[in-house]
Amino acid sequence: MIPVNYRGEERSFEAELQVWQYGYRFIVPVDGMELVFERDDSGDYRAIASEVSGGELPDRELVQAIAEVLQTL
Repeated sequence: MIPVNYRGEERSFEAELQVWQYGYRFIVPVDGMELVFERDDSGDYRAIASEVSGGELPDRELVQAIAEVLQTL
């Protein structure tokens, strides 16, 4: 579970850790869309909408808040 404080509200997101190529990534369902969080070349997390997801993208600030929590792990 990933606890995130977003706009003064405490939210939790269930994440799946996957071994991926030479590292790992997190699969996180956010507001009905499955996002893949993986490290970019600078070592920060980026979010990518998975190919199986449909619908509207979640709020950018929420995605950034999740990435910030993952960065502390």
